[in-house]
Amino acid sequence: MLAACPICGTRVSTKWLLLGLPWSTYTCARCGSVLAGTLLRFVLSSLSVGVVSVVLLAVIKGRVSPAALAAPVVVALALLLLRLPWQIRSAK
Repeated sequence: MLAACPICGTRVSTKWLLLGLPWSTYTCARCGSVLAGTLLRFVLSSLSVGVVSVVLLAVIKGRVSPAALAAPVVVALALLLLRLPWQIRSAK
């Protein structure tokens, strides 16, 4: 369920999934395939992290209940870590 290499199925590094930009590449440790994030991945993750930031600021200021932070955080982590279509491509 977590993002994996489309060639061999080895899990992609969590560090690269969280910090990789669309122009950065990842080389699979098992088969050597070169992978890259897509612009769609960058836009979706940027929007989700932005929403988390806005909700977090509202929680810190006391305008919103801390329970309201759970849903945006779960969605952001899902967009960043799960194997979703059109988010990782072969860089060749």
